[in-house]
Amino acid sequence: MPPPASLSRSVRFENSQPRTDISNTFSDTVKLEVTRLSGVECWSCSITDPEFAHVVAQEDGQVQHWREAGLFPFSLKAAMNCIQLCPTCYTAYACFNDPRWVFLPTDLNFFIRHEIEDQQRRAQADLPSGRIVPTAKDYHDHLASKDLVPHDAIGGLYRGYYLNDFFRIGRFPIDFLKLPTTPKPWHGHPLATIRRGIAILGSARCYALGRTTIDELTTLRDLYFNNKNLIDAKLVQLYHLSPADNKRKRSDKESDQHEKKPKLTTNAGNDGAVQDVGNSQDARHVRSQAEVSGPVGVKTDVYASTEWVLGPSATGNDAINRFAPVLQSIDVTWLLR
Repeated sequence: MPPPASLSRSVRFENSQPRTDISNTFSDTVKLEVTRLSGVECWSCSITDPEFAHVVAQEDGQVQHWREAGLFPFSLKAAMNCIQLCPTCYTAYACFNDPRWVFLPTDLNFFIRHEIEDQQRRAQADLPSGRIVPTAKDYHDHLASKDLVPHDAIGGLYRGYYLNDFFRIGRFPIDFLKLPTTPKPWHGHPLATIRRGIAILGSARCYALGRTTIDELTTLRDLYFNNKNLIDAKLVQLYHLSPADNKRKRSDKESDQHEKKPKLTTNAGNDGAVQDVGNSQDARHVRSQAEVSGPVGVKTDVYASTEWVLGPSATGNDAINRFAPVLQSIDVTWLLR
């Protein structure tokens, strides 16, 4: 049942962006097929007149990496990668750097178990080694076998997750959220939604998903990508030490720590005498005058202000002492134009 008309108009008016041409990136045939399967309402909130949106964005820079891992056996322009969303939900979903809504399979453990079994299959030399991921039909059949979806459902069950209150639900009864957060079937490929879910792990908003969902997505990410065969060989050589190298490095570090003796932190007083700093609590208040080398050999106070280069009390001599080495070492005419 769709939300009340007055509520729909209010929410949409305040949060929606103007309609764009995003739907035109799909062919008319794809749009007709998605409409045949899903109707003419937003998949999330049931508002009418939705956009046809990509689940995996066309501009997603990781598409090739997922393809190489055997995780995207579908076209980004196919119905398997299309979902109908109203402008409000689309705006919340399409902001890839800071998404505020995402939808995921309700049974992520099914994909974890499938990948573990498939890794065991790929480890057998006498069988094909390519990855096989669950299809939309596989996921549907798994749930149908448990009577969680009808056998004639358009796909498996998915649930929408709000990552912030972009609907401004505080003004409305909590019952408003029951419709868009109730699991419902979706016709598309489950790996498309998992791609979005794994991307959410890099967001500060991800904890809205709940600990179990985060752990399941993290497990899937590790199962899919914790594989040196998917990393450039030079990067493996550069960053990934062999077990022998790791053991030697740990041994050297332990040896160094054993030989080192604790040193008392000191501070120079106004008269030049060295004063003991009794503990780490006091040490936080010691303003060290340690010097570090800048890009052109300029000495820089490591405790330089985060707001001022030359503060209100700075003098002309302070400016000369600070910048003279820079002016002498490089041509700064381009900088002072």
